[in-house]
Amino acid sequence: MQMLFKLLVLLFVFGCTPKKNNQPVSYDPPGSTDTRDKEIVSQNKKVFYFERGKISFSNMFPGARLNMVSQLTDSSFQIEISPENAPINNSAWYAFQVWAKANQMIEITLKYQNGSHRYIPKLSPDGRNWSPIENNFFSSDTTAGTAQLKLQVGPQKLWISAQELITSKIMADWVQKLAHFQFVETKIIGASVENRNIIAVEITENPSAQKHILIIGRQHPPEVTGAIALQAFLERITEDDSLSTLFRQNYIVSAVPIVNPDGVDAGQWRHNVHGVDLNRDWVNFNQIETQIVRDYFLQKTKQAQEPVFFTFDFHSTQKDIFYTLKENLATEPPRLMEKWLQIMAERLPEETLDIQPFGLESPVSKTWFYSTFKAPSITYEVGDEDDREYIKTKARIAAEVLMEILVEQ
Repeated sequence: MQMLFKLLVLLFVFGCTPKKNNQPVSYDPPGSTDTRDKEIVSQNKKVFYFERGKISFSNMFPGARLNMVSQLTDSSFQIEISPENAPINNSAWYAFQVWAKANQMIEITLKYQNGSHRYIPKLSPDGRNWSPIENNFFSSDTTAGTAQLKLQVGPQKLWISAQELITSKIMADWVQKLAHFQFVETKIIGASVENRNIIAVEITENPSAQKHILIIGRQHPPEVTGAIALQAFLERITEDDSLSTLFRQNYIVSAVPIVNPDGVDAGQWRHNVHGVDLNRDWVNFNQIETQIVRDYFLQKTKQAQEPVFFTFDFHSTQKDIFYTLKENLATEPPRLMEKWLQIMAERLPEETLDIQPFGLESPVSKTWFYSTFKAPSITYEVGDEDDREYIKTKARIAAEVLMEILVEQ
């Protein structure tokens, strides 16, 4: 009986031990690498109307996140923001509209459940053109995790969001604009849980090209600055100059700009609508979105028989970081990533690049890219509040350096 008990204990311990390549990252909340479906709490989509002041708030648009509004005084309100589920990384996304019958100044407190304030508010009159709130109209309480806004409102709707809205439709419109070039093709490679299109962009002037670059983005909905960088990166590759033309004649770029369209349009903090961090599902592939992207890249590369020269996964965090591979992980071509980083540092002398190498312990996309293709693989992180023009400039340089190196291969 005692032996049986010991055997059961051993089975339990080994059964609960995370698999190789399935370890959480240091900042992950508990359970992040268990990518089986989890319950989420959806927002109640509605207009919140207050008779005092005749002021309205709305979350009835793609990308919105507003869970509750309370009126404190005639001109002050508290907005409660909750994530889709918890525990969760503190990417405390919010987005809502506000308007009033008459022009007036109001004050808003943003209060969070299972998180704290992170993003400087961005304002827009139309949901397309954005600017950060002025400093004297915004403050945050780091102890309480709240934020206070002063807003001039009136009959025209004012949009307030953690970051610019780049919804699945806005990204699809950008993709279609890019597809005006004859050497750009777009494909619907599958559908998300809620049946939104997952779209791929392919850039090449040589349909029989067998040299690949693979790119993904927006696994995490709030990471808009990463999306801005991804767009600028791909736009540089489509330009009409000798470098880009020579590159397109020899390589094919396959990109999936939004891996998580449901999460983006639901205004979620991090997960897909099954409550899962997709960038922890690149070992188990429990979620339909990661399955679709994996199968697409395998199909493009003839089941990994054709060489992949570089992979990028675009993200956002508090500052710019390149998460790279440890030096003991040999890539093919060899030393290409190191050369790319060296030239990037030379082209950006005003910035000290933050380069953080990692192994293959975590089930992130970079682990799968390297394990499958032995390719140089980088997680390209962009700061939340980086100057938007600098984001584009840096991403353009990143694309240029990549093309310069690869046309010599």
